[in-house]
Amino acid sequence: MSDHIPFDIQTEIIKKLDVKSLIRFRSVSKTWKSLINSPKFVASYGIDQIQMRHILVPYYKESTFMYTSFVDHDDDTFLFDQTNVHVLPREHNSYRCRILGSSHGLFGLVYDHTDLYDGVKKMYVIWNPSIRKSIGIDVPKPLRYSLDKVYFGVCPVTRDPKLVTITRNWIVQIYTLSSGKWRKISNKLPRGTIELHPDYVVTDRIMYWDATDSTKNGRFIVSFDLTSEEFALIDIPNYITNHKYKILKLRDTLVFLKYLKTTKVDCEVWMMINNGVSKTFKMLYNIMTLNPLPNRVKGFTNSGTPIIETGKDFAPDGLYVIEPNSERVTKIRFEEEGYGHYLCGLNVYTYHETILLFDR
Repeated sequence: MSDHIPFDIQTEIIKKLDVKSLIRFRSVSKTWKSLINSPKFVASYGIDQIQMRHILVPYYKESTFMYTSFVDHDDDTFLFDQTNVHVLPREHNSYRCRILGSSHGLFGLVYDHTDLYDGVKKMYVIWNPSIRKSIGIDVPKPLRYSLDKVYFGVCPVTRDPKLVTITRNWIVQIYTLSSGKWRKISNKLPRGTIELHPDYVVTDRIMYWDATDSTKNGRFIVSFDLTSEEFALIDIPNYITNHKYKILKLRDTLVFLKYLKTTKVDCEVWMMINNGVSKTFKMLYNIMTLNPLPNRVKGFTNSGTPIIETGKDFAPDGLYVIEPNSERVTKIRFEEEGYGHYLCGLNVYTYHETILLFDR
């Protein structure tokens, strides 16, 4: 850009570039590289504009977890727009690796690996597939067995990645990437009789868990605000809890899959709407029964179309997109030859492009 253009104007122009262009622009000049790598620029990038969204599908191949992603267009043309397969760096990859979740374009992962002199070690990884960068977090030996259940999210205000661990007796610890330290919190924790179920969802700033209380009947939602670091309890209507259900994320909103298991309708999709303190629930649509094989809703496209896996857990038939209104069914095709031989319990994760971790 011309030296006659004020630098603050250049900065605003650069902010409108996509992630791939930013990576290239860092090599234009030392000034631009310093700007793009600065924590202030990284934290502010993408806040006021819509970033390209993707759907990530992990799979297993030759003792390594592989990842393929699709550009998630609003018209679901992602079916024909597969991007390159992403692989984590070798030091952050393992057959024992599993994804904790995705938040603000980053992924949290965990894996156990064996050290000849130190036994089984645990490492957490924060990964940005858009810039192909990951950061490993070794867990100190005294903490390895105290970190019971660990969850991942990013604070939308500070843009700081966080790991949240919760033990059965409600000892809560939080790790922030900026500090590089674990710390305990003890303010307004849920009562000790509350048990979190495996299902959890991370939206823009809130973590949600399906939960029960050993002293009471019924189920409810436990929420955790990644900004204020406060927990809250949310009641679920009986017309949902009277059925088998599952929680998922549609865009950045919590939804419930209410299973009916009729010959025509597999489940209903209910969205939770925040109205300040109160919450309301709205039924969006039905998901049809695809075939006699087990159907599992794995996620949603940005347009709200469900992505479904069919078949047995350890021998899935594949992933399908079902358009709720027309009931049109389309199988997701993968470019890599022989992909089907590596399928094992497919999962689907959505994320948008970001440059978080550029400055790390």
